[in-house]
This record gives sequence, structure tokens and C-alpha cells, in this order.
Amino acid sequence: MALSESGLTIFIRTKMQIRKEEIKDRAQVLQVIHDAFGQWDECDLVKQLYLDNDVLFGLVAEEEGTIIGHILFSPMEIGSPDIQIRTASLAPLAVSPDHQGKGIGKQLIEQGIQTCRDIEDLSGIIVLGEPAYYSKFGFQSSLTNHLEAPFSGEAFMGLEFRKNIFPKGGKVTYPQAFGL
Repeated sequence: MALSESGLTIFIRTKMQIRKEEIKDRAQVLQVIHDAFGQWDECDLVKQLYLDNDVLFGLVAEEEGTIIGHILFSPMEIGSPDIQIRTASLAPLAVSPDHQGKGIGKQLIEQGIQTCRDIEDLSGIIVLGEPAYYSKFGFQSSLTNHLEAPFSGEAFMGLEFRKNIFPKGGKVTYPQAFGL
């Protein structure tokens, strides 16, 4: 935040923290998601994932008691006749419009990736998003283009925790709330 007084600009740094989402955060989280996407569809998805108990974890970015960002990870599987692996779906990522472009999404993704890596039986993360943005974190469409999934193309990307863990021809199964 910057204040200007007599031509002198004073910068005041506020403390933003990333932490695990709590039930008490839900109303603010849903508002952030709505404001970021300009619709309720993603909010409905998040509510249904929680109702179905299909959430690995959510993280929030909080500044002075106000939620300004959110990221959610849900369990998903990639299966083939030879192997069944557990991965995470990253969806949605939302930052309040007045806080976008400040690196909050980046911090949420980085903390989310690390938290997923710490979950022993997760093999990677799948995301449907902007390739130029998510590739900065190691997501690649080349890791998912051989999967049987409801999505394809450059925006359907994966991040593997072990090289070549996503099985060739493996079928991606999203939680039921995604409606896929």
C-alpha cells in the first residue's frame, strides 16, 4: 500500500500469509472465487467437492484477517491395466481482483505443490489452465497428452513427482463434482 503526503510516497507493507483453509474461511473463500471468476460455477464446484468429501486440502492467502486468495486440491486417479496412481487436481485457483498481479497466485501454487509433494501417496498434479502461467511451475502438456481424459490440448497439463509416472494411455478420473 502506498500513501502520498506532500509529494512524498510512503510504502506500508502489509503481512500476507498462506495457510491451510479452515471451515470458518468458507464464506470469504467463496466470495473470492466468485469475484475472481465473475460467476458462481466455480463456487458451486468447491461447495460440492466439500460436500462429497473430495478435497485433499485448500490453502488461503490472508491479509489482515481478510481472505484474498484461495487454491484447492482434490484427489483424482490415473488408471491403466498395469497401474493405478493417485494424483491431485488443482482447481480452482482464485485471487481477489484488486490483489491480482502481486504474486499471490504464485505463492499459493508453490505452497500447494510443496504440500502435495509431502503427501506420501500422491504421484503428481493435473491442472487445466493457462499454459504460459502454469508452465512456470513445471506443468507440461506433454505429460498429459497421452492420457485418456475429458480434456486435451496445451491447457491440460501435468506435474509429475517421479519421471514417467503418468501411465501411457491411463484414464484420468476426476471427482464426481466436476461432472465429467
